[in-house]
Amino acid sequence: MKRRTPVSTIMSRDIIALNRTDDLERAELLFKRHNIRHIPVVSGEVIIGMLSYTDLLRISFADAVDEDE
Repeated sequence: MKRRTPVSTIMSRDIIALNRTDDLERAELLFKRHNIRHIPVVSGEVIIGMLSYTDLLRISFADAVDEDE
């Protein structure tokens, strides 16, 4: 990548986003359907965070493991 390449030339224009009230099942569906690894989380039109596929896997794994183990 060239050092002076503007972000606008490589960024995505059709954004797939999660609303802050969406559940993790919806996040998983979007990751798989669109073959992506990161999804912005929005409240209205404001980005309030990012969820990565790794975050989702970490949360899913933590839910699957019993705290006593």
